[in-house]
Amino acid sequence: MFSLTIGFLLFAAMGAALLWRPQYITRVTNIELSTAESRSETRAIYGGFGIAIAIALFVAMVYSDFRAGIMFTTGLALIGMAAGRGYAAWLERPTSPIIWGILAGEAVLGLLLFFRV
Repeated sequence: MFSLTIGFLLFAAMGAALLWRPQYITRVTNIELSTAESRSETRAIYGGFGIAIAIALFVAMVYSDFRAGIMFTTGLALIGMAAGRGYAAWLERPTSPIIWGILAGEAVLGLLLFFRV
């Protein structure tokens, strides 16, 4: 339940914040959201997807029949995100410590969910 609770809180916070203010992502990525299309993409990918994952994790907390599948899938998605971010970091060598923190967070939470801890 620990990883479900942490994941729920983090995804809910990320989703809500980036639906409301998509420009918050610029603090992490240094990408300016100067068009309606770029803000729409941020709201969809980080906001809407974050809220959807938070809802799935909440369902896993209260409805045990779905718990294993939700934890497996969400964990695998986070591991994939960490792997992609790690590969990008290997190619590009980012200087922001935030990127390394996000990579570590994705990997750790992904593994915890994947292995149902």
